[in-house]
Amino acid sequence: MKPSRLALVVGSLGLATLLLGCGRNSAEAGHSGRAEHGEEGGVPATFKEGRGLQFTPEVVAALGVRTAEAEERLLARPLGLTAQVFSTGPVPRALAMVSSAQADGLKPGLKTAEGAELVAISRTAEKASGQVELIFTLPSGLPTAGLGDTVALRLAVAADSSALTVPRSALLEAASGAFVYVVDGSAYLRTPVTIGASTADHVEITDGLYAGDTVVVSPVNQLWLAELRLTKGGGHSH
Repeated sequence: MKPSRLALVVGSLGLATLLLGCGRNSAEAGHSGRAEHGEEGGVPATFKEGRGLQFTPEVVAALGVRTAEAEERLLARPLGLTAQVFSTGPVPRALAMVSSAQADGLKPGLKTAEGAELVAISRTAEKASGQVELIFTLPSGLPTAGLGDTVALRLAVAADSSALTVPRSALLEAASGAFVYVVDGSAYLRTPVTIGASTADHVEITDGLYAGDTVVVSPVNQLWLAELRLTKGGGHSH
């Protein structure tokens, strides 16, 4: 099959459909947990326990596989707060109490995910109670902004030390846990990982990877479907 035709098949039907139609030999091998890779059979995908998935160069090109390295970075960590409205003027204000440790690194001007802005930090009661007061201005339109009401706020706090991270798109969350596909030569090995903090773009990996490991960032779900097809005959990710 020529690369241009293969790319058309993959683009229109997806890798799972391609595997379903690649012949008796590969289908039978898939049900046994692996497919033998041979030039004569033209098998586009194979799986070997402990080694992972392997594809022909044409399939890799057609899928447009993209990768990235696991790397250390300062990852903003979410801080959940409960603030109580104490002023309902033109710009409502709310007060939240946090521990001294939670307050470290916070500065006026930070904004929460809900659009509230941290405008003042008071440490007057810190020695007596160990608590720091945070004053927020609230955006208009909040459903609960009456005097005495409480609002849930989320701040992204810069970490004081780096963490090992991968792009969020590399993470596969299945019923059996969290995984990434690690590139090992010409193979793609699904590897279990333990995740920590996360942002919109990156996820902390606390176990399962080393800095410099190369992981697939796209198309992760297609690799998962291919592995399921070759080992179990079907399934889905979550």
